Order: sequence, then C-alpha cells, then structure tokens
Amino acid sequence: MRRRTLLLGGAAGLAATGVGAAFLWRPRDLTRPHDTYFSALNELLKREGPGHPVLLVDRARMLRNVDALARSVGPEKTWRVVVKSLPSVPLLRAVLERAGTRALMVFHQPFLNVVAREFPDADVLLGKPMPVQAVRRFYAEAGPGPFDPARQLQWLVDTPARLLEYRALARELGVHLRINAEIDVGLHRGGLADPAALRALLETIAADPAHLSFAGLMGYEPHLTGATSPDEPPVRQVLATYRGFVDEVRAAGYDPARLTLNGAGSHTLRLYERDGTMNDLAAGSGVVKPTDFDTALLEANEPAVFIATPILKRYDTLQAPAPKLATDLMQWWDPNRRRLYFVYGGYWKARYVSPANVPDALYHSTNQEPLSTSTAVDLHPGDHVFLRPTQSEAVLLQFGDLRVVEDGALVDRWPVFHG
Repeated sequence: MRRRTLLLGGAAGLAATGVGAAFLWRPRDLTRPHDTYFSALNELLKREGPGHPVLLVDRARMLRNVDALARSVGPEKTWRVVVKSLPSVPLLRAVLERAGTRALMVFHQPFLNVVAREFPDADVLLGKPMPVQAVRRFYAEAGPGPFDPARQLQWLVDTPARLLEYRALARELGVHLRINAEIDVGLHRGGLADPAALRALLETIAADPAHLSFAGLMGYEPHLTGATSPDEPPVRQVLATYRGFVDEVRAAGYDPARLTLNGAGSHTLRLYERDGTMNDLAAGSGVVKPTDFDTALLEANEPAVFIATPILKRYDTLQAPAPKLATDLMQWWDPNRRRLYFVYGGYWKARYVSPANVPDALYHSTNQEPLSTSTAVDLHPGDHVFLRPTQSEAVLLQFGDLRVVEDGALVDRWPVFHG
C-alpha cells in the first residue's frame, strides 16, 4: 500500500451524533453498474483481454474528436499536434492523416529523434527550450535520413543566453538552427517578457545567417483555461500582448505570414476560431479527452481513452485494516460501501468511471486497490472496471501497447514511445 489514507474517521464520529441528525446527512446510494457501453467492453476483455491492466483507445470516438478540433483550427491555420499528449507513432499517424496536417510539437529529446525517423516529412516545433546538451544529443543520434532539421525543425529559445549557447553549438557542429522565440503572453513561466526583449534576439540571429534563422513565435496561455469567449478581458489581453510581439517582428523586416506564430492548446483552441493573430495552434489531449479536459469549450469532445483493469477479489462486507466497529458503522452509514472489490493495480492518475459514482478509495495501492460500491453493482473476479485518465501524456506510457477498440472488437495494438 502507498499513502494509506483510511477514510474511517467519519464513521467513528458517527456514534457521537444524534441518530435523527445523522440520517439527514446519510449518503444516498449513487453507485451504478456498467452501462451498455462499458458492459460490452467488459465482455470483450473477458473474452480477449490479457488479464492485466490495459489502456483502451476508442478509435471512432478519437476520430470524431479529431474532426471537432480540426474544425476549430479551420483551414487558414495549421493544427500542430502535441506529441507528448499522444505518445504513440500509430496514434499520431492516425491523427495526422485524419486532420490533414504534418505539424508536430515535441517536448522530449528522445521523442524528437523518433519523430525525425518515423515522420520524415513532419514540420516540428519544440514545445519547451531544451538544454544545449539535449540539442547536441539530438544531432549525435539523428544520423542520415530524409528529415532535414535545417528546414523542418524549430528550436525554442527563451533567453539571449540560450540563443548564444545554441549559436556556439551550431558553429561547432556546422549545422543551421531555425529559432522560434518563446514569448510570455501572461502565463509568466518564462520566455521574453516584452517586445523590446525580442529585438536583441533578432539582431543576434541576423548577424549569423550561416548558422541561425528566425522561424517565429510561441506564446502558450493555459492560464486562459476556463475562458469561454474571445471577448473576455484575459483573452483580449493575451492577444494584445501577442500582437505587440508580431509588430516587433514586422518592424524588423519579417513577414509574419511566412512565420510560425504558435499558441493555444486543447483547452483554449476554440477561443481563436475567428481571430487571425496566431496562424499555428497546438492541441493534443483533446483528441482523447482525459478528465482534466472536461471543460466547456471541449464539451462536444468524447472521452476516448480508458484504463481497464480486472477485478481480483470480491467481498460482500467492508474489509479494512481498522476496528470492526468502525467498518461496520461505515458500511451501515454509507450504502456505497457495502460491497468491496480489489482490482489489479491502481493509484494511477485516473478516476473511476464505471462502475459510476464510486466513493474515494479507502486507501491507495499500486498493487491491489480497494474499490467499494453499493449492492447495485454485481461484478465478480475476472470482470473489469474502467477509469478515465486525468491526463494523457504520462498515463498513456504506463500500460505497454495501447489496445484499439472499434465496432465492439479489439482491432489493433499501438506501441507507445520509450525513453
């Protein structure tokens, strides 16, 4: 067990309260058995599953989400698919093909080398500034191939000092680096703080055209998560700040239309449907919609990724490492704690989705996590329970090959990234 946060204090305190008052606060029976969708997945995995936790991708839902995000980007802008949120080559291929884009955003040097090898025609933008050692390692591992970093890769730079490090490396290796400048549009997590700071960067780049060229701007704004309209003041402020940097670029003699002006994310993509400030919008997680992306602007997107894990044990009374009186009181008090299951694994960045409305775990375990329900749920060892990841970028890497579900069948296995 890890972090044994037993939830038994409330039951112990119940004995000290008046019975009439206690019944006013007594929980209702909320847990529900699998619906038709999850019942079908359960039966499928009982027949064909591997008997251990797996990560399922519902391909039909995923493709509908791709279509929705592509409509938000529109034909006049580029959708840049975020690799860390969809860390699987076959998954990325399916998204790129459906969306009609070749633009990718990468956040990890080992993934960058995979992308250069597996997507030789991709246009790649780094999503964060890399240590110069990581840049060096990319070139050491890249080897010959059709992917041309001097033409297809943009390195993100946040400070003049980092640019000088990159320039020194480019001169040492005899390579040409395309530079995209990270700008602070309100997140305050780094990047150039004002347009005047961009001026010195552009001058350094212009002074060494053999090794450096300017490729564009990147302004990330997840602090706008929760905004629902482009007319809200924080959104207008982000766009005004971004336009100030674009004006500086234009004053330096660059045509903004020929540059990558990147921003957004799945949370904020729809805010820019009618705005032309940025011509390159990033999104990844909205394709599979983990729970952190249950927001108003993504309401039309469907959950498309689930953890499925087998039930190992069932008890029809509450079992916990606590005095029997406390557990008896708890299961009497809360009808959602009258049946107990132990599942294979647990403690993932995820929330139980089926059975529905289960209470918090008595404690967390990465080995066998307890899951309590009411008697309305009638599952047995060998059945499966389902969780939705809270995020995709780390969780999708924890289960080996993704299992692809379509039309009630397991139709493919998609390997995930390593490294």
